[in-house]
Amino acid sequence: MSAAGSMPAAGARRMSKARPPVKAGERLWQIFTLLAVLGLGWWYYTAHRQPSPNRYHGLVLALGWIGIAMAVLAAMLSARKRIAYQGAGRMSVWLTAHIYLGILSAFAILFHCGLRAGGPLSTWLLAFFALTIASGLMGWWFSRTFPPLLTAMEERPAIMEDLLLVRAECLQGMLELAAGGSPEFRTLVEGPLMKDAGSWARMFRFYRRRSTVAGELPGFQKEHAAELSGLKRQEHLAYQRAVEYALRINKMNAEILLQRAMRGWLTFHIVCTGTMFGLAAIHIFTQLYY
Repeated sequence: MSAAGSMPAAGARRMSKARPPVKAGERLWQIFTLLAVLGLGWWYYTAHRQPSPNRYHGLVLALGWIGIAMAVLAAMLSARKRIAYQGAGRMSVWLTAHIYLGILSAFAILFHCGLRAGGPLSTWLLAFFALTIASGLMGWWFSRTFPPLLTAMEERPAIMEDLLLVRAECLQGMLELAAGGSPEFRTLVEGPLMKDAGSWARMFRFYRRRSTVAGELPGFQKEHAAELSGLKRQEHLAYQRAVEYALRINKMNAEILLQRAMRGWLTFHIVCTGTMFGLAAIHIFTQLYY
């Protein structure tokens, strides 16, 4: 019976960890991006074989315009987020386009600059361009990793404000239980339990196991079962409640960390992108008029 019962659970864990299949639309974007990068590479190769300086300058300049056009199209995702009208297309489609147009823009700009930095302005422009691409790739990894992880950990979806509220309520509950207990009870709650509530190792256990409070609580209670022997019998139930509060606080910390990481990444990516476009505008102006 136990073996039969464990097989579905193990299968469910394997299914939860499996990567989602690539959709047909994303596969088309991958093919388009690959062919476009190969085409840009051929264009770059052709430009460097041109004996005419004017012809060479025209081809390289065209690569730059293609790169900036792809970057602007990729940046349209930010505008789509502010459009409530569903006829504008699903966010998942826009996000896929954002990722692959960004990759295409990266290759076009790299070919445009000839893999060289140039002057101070070009150096700063390429630096922020590289940061934008790097943070974009990091965001792509976040989008593939964090939402499934949060979904596996959450009993129900929660926004940051709800997580902070629940954590504060649990902390207040622990402190109230400690204040109403014996000195030994207070020492255990404010010492080992409070330490476990803020434990990074336990937070990463939630990530590693993709588990919920209900899944971790029996083992956590067993870890602290020996401490019940030093307490009055009427305090056992209160201590078990404090143990559950501590574990719930730790899980809230794990979810808050993921959400703050995503918010921090998005802020950094937007700042890099805005700075890159500002420097690109100055670069284009100086090239056209000076």
